[in-house]
Amino acid sequence: MTGIADVARAASVTVGTVSRVLNEDPTVVVRPETRERILAAARSLNYTPNHAARSLRQARVGAIGLALHDVGNPIFAPLIRGAQLAASEAGFALVLANAPELTEDPTAFNKLARSGLIDGLLLLPDGVPEDRQLAQSLAGVLPTAILNDTSTFVSSVTLDDAHGMALATEHLIGLGHRDIGLLHIDGDSERASSRFQGWSSAMKRARIDTRDSWVLDGGHTIESGRRAALDLFAQEERPTGLVVANVIAAIGALAAARVSNLRVPHDISIVAFHDVAFADQLDPALTVVAMPLEKLAIEGVAVLQRLLAGGEMVNTMVDSPAPILLQRASTSSPRLDAP
Repeated sequence: MTGIADVARAASVTVGTVSRVLNEDPTVVVRPETRERILAAARSLNYTPNHAARSLRQARVGAIGLALHDVGNPIFAPLIRGAQLAASEAGFALVLANAPELTEDPTAFNKLARSGLIDGLLLLPDGVPEDRQLAQSLAGVLPTAILNDTSTFVSSVTLDDAHGMALATEHLIGLGHRDIGLLHIDGDSERASSRFQGWSSAMKRARIDTRDSWVLDGGHTIESGRRAALDLFAQEERPTGLVVANVIAAIGALAAARVSNLRVPHDISIVAFHDVAFADQLDPALTVVAMPLEKLAIEGVAVLQRLLAGGEMVNTMVDSPAPILLQRASTSSPRLDAP
């Protein structure tokens, strides 16, 4: 089915502009040639506006959706809290959904997106092609904003993941570490590449060489982090410091250190990206970089409000509050006799 995003690409304009032109919004200001280009693209693609869905959105049901790739992940607790707070203040109820279910089950997708149960959707994708297809499908159905991943066809709100990872890496460098490994996250997402870039840039600025054998896929689960760290710690030469691009995987790295008879931070310092409520209760308490996830969700709700009011597509980054490093017991200066 041809969607509004297809028309936008064909006409080289934003989804919002197409929507307002095709819906004959009297407030939209576009050049005559742009309007004609949009209409011609719609005709050539046989695009038919979903008037029923538009009517439902204009009527407003008073609810917005938040679709996460894992609603049970404790990392998302502040994000859900921020979305709930902002939605409530704006007069909306918040509906939680699991993004994988929407990509795998057309019935679930239609119930959420096409039945008029929500006015707009916040989507935090997993970096897999199915999530990109989901976002593109949603773009022509209801106002949608992607969280922490930029998009060319819907609005997005992102965090400065590169800055956060640089903070984590610079923390170890500041403690005197020069042998620093990385467990990066899986998936072909912008945040995965941004986190790698943050670590890599910090190492380059400090003129520290990186080793490919010390850069492993740590994933985003305890088990994936444990497996990757075990592989790293089993090497003949191992780093004295380790940056883990996901705090849940870092818990697995702590477990791997115990199994490998390595003391944290005496033998290996570990710093993680993101914070969770129990990170300071681990043994040892985990040093982390806390990202403004609550503000990310609040800004996402604000973007949805602008879209519902007829605003244009926007791509923005949360720059305040900035990421902060919370030093705990899992990091220290390297041993003088460290390998």
